[in-house]
Amino acid sequence: MKKALFIILITLFLLNFGYASNQSVNINGIDFKIPEKYQDGKTDDNGYYFENIFSIRCIDDKIGNSMGLWDSEADYKNDLNIKKHPVRHYIQYNKYVNGNHSHLYFASGNSVYEISWVGENITSDIKQLIENTPESNIDDKNFYITLDNEIKEYKNEKINKLNQENEYFKSPEVSSDDSRIKEILLSYYSNS
Repeated sequence: MKKALFIILITLFLLNFGYASNQSVNINGIDFKIPEKYQDGKTDDNGYYFENIFSIRCIDDKIGNSMGLWDSEADYKNDLNIKKHPVRHYIQYNKYVNGNHSHLYFASGNSVYEISWVGENITSDIKQLIENTPESNIDDKNFYITLDNEIKEYKNEKINKLNQENEYFKSPEVSSDDSRIKEILLSYYSNS
């Protein structure tokens, strides 16, 4: 009797262990099956967030703001295609996680999504997230042109803002150190 109970408990344990959770989230009309290691996160109107190590967002209305800084500061950038989805992948060292942090932008349907995670490799989990979404209605060339134009607009807005603030720094009350900082920032955004 004890042996039968033990076998039943072991069987239940193995069945439960072998069962992968299927948490799915809908972001802008597309269902994403969340990899098990990133489950139990939080959702909002346009995204899913798991702690500070993984997120998926639809960035249709804020492409430049979402990508502009990454484009300026990334240690690595690569354009590729994953199963009929144009993709742009950025990697940057992040001192808060003591390692690399990736931001990947891809098109699905008529929308642009961002997947962010700690790490530098596009893992099979990340690839599956992309592969399991509808194909992009945006061809690769137009996708990259759109991203580049949005990034350029983002940088121009930053330059214009810095130029406006620079007028303030020309006043006699402001130290020359502050003016030098603005000059450095202006040259940074102008050259990147």
